[in-house]
Amino acid sequence: MLLALIGLLPITYPLTQGSETDVVASQGSQTAAAPAAQRPASATPPAEEPPTGTAQEEQAAGGAQSQAKAEARAQDIAPVAGSRSGTSPSPTATKTPQPPAPAPVPAAPAPKPTTAPAPARPAAVAPTSGPLSWAPPAGWENYPVTKITSTTSVTTVGAKGGDVRIELDPSRPVGPITIANCRNAVIMGGQINVLPTARIGTDDQRAIYVHKCTGTVHIEGVLINGNVAGSQADGIAVNAPEATVQIQNVRMDALRGTYTVNHADVFQPWGGVKEYRIDRLTGSTNYQGIQVRKDLGAIGRGTIRNANVGSSEVNPIERGGQFIRIDCNTYPLSLEGVYINPRSGRPMGYSVWPQTDDKTCPATITNGVVDWPKIANLTGTITQGKPANGDFVPAGTVGIGYSSPGYR
Repeated sequence: MLLALIGLLPITYPLTQGSETDVVASQGSQTAAAPAAQRPASATPPAEEPPTGTAQEEQAAGGAQSQAKAEARAQDIAPVAGSRSGTSPSPTATKTPQPPAPAPVPAAPAPKPTTAPAPARPAAVAPTSGPLSWAPPAGWENYPVTKITSTTSVTTVGAKGGDVRIELDPSRPVGPITIANCRNAVIMGGQINVLPTARIGTDDQRAIYVHKCTGTVHIEGVLINGNVAGSQADGIAVNAPEATVQIQNVRMDALRGTYTVNHADVFQPWGGVKEYRIDRLTGSTNYQGIQVRKDLGAIGRGTIRNANVGSSEVNPIERGGQFIRIDCNTYPLSLEGVYINPRSGRPMGYSVWPQTDDKTCPATITNGVVDWPKIANLTGTITQGKPANGDFVPAGTVGIGYSSPGYR
């Protein structure tokens, strides 16, 4: 109990409807009920009930997110007819894209099988080639370690204003995590499977949620599996206006969301962030992608480098469809090697925001390259389709057994 109070042991929130229970991260421990947050009213109520917070320390954040997502809903467009339906695989298997068969070469090894589903417990992965752009904070190897083992609940790592190194179980996927009240935090490798629900209590589900950290949060080599029947979840959400968040070599498979319940995003700093830095991010989703508009918290600056987001085509497909969303009056934002692969049958001009029909700062598209010439603080463009050499974070290169390629 003393260790839990000083923040060295995580707190898990078992998956229940309408309530949450605080426990030390082990099975069969004693529980103490946590009061549900009072849901604040949004300034502009949407047609459906907005998502709200659950844990005491996130009451204000939950209400803020409700307002932010309500505003985003008002700007969604109707789904495009003719979208292809996707299959709904096993709730626990990681969706692995099928690689093409190798070209015939004398004495070449046999190609990898392409028909078998991904195992629930992945094998060790090969290191990704080439150094990454940003290193973790100096001395991170010596941070106090919190081990994440729960597979059926959200684990909250309360750092009490200090530094923390978070180790996901090296032998199996774990459930979602919340990183709260840290200075610096580092996650290196491992796999997170979202839970088969849209909400935890009354709050939207997020695979990784960064809340009220103040230093550098470094997330590297993580595989987020959203391909879970019954799930709706964000990939990475941030409410930490004083933090720098680094997301590198991260892959998110088949995130699911809907207009009426959980507006699932690959990445969204809805509560603000001092700076976000992305290098090598691959995501697939049936709702929204990189949502980096200013909502209820300030964003200082952003860099998105070597990132590709595409449609998972998993049903139900309910609105959404913009795989990157920015502002006309955005903060300093740099785009380098960013690719968007739209839903089947959906024009590229309606797969980004602002769209090509925006009255203030419309997107322009020339030979598959998207630009916003009227956005002063934006540098770089977006390319339609997939990278020429495939995903920036190929299946099997991150997750359990990850080895960092180092840094520039």
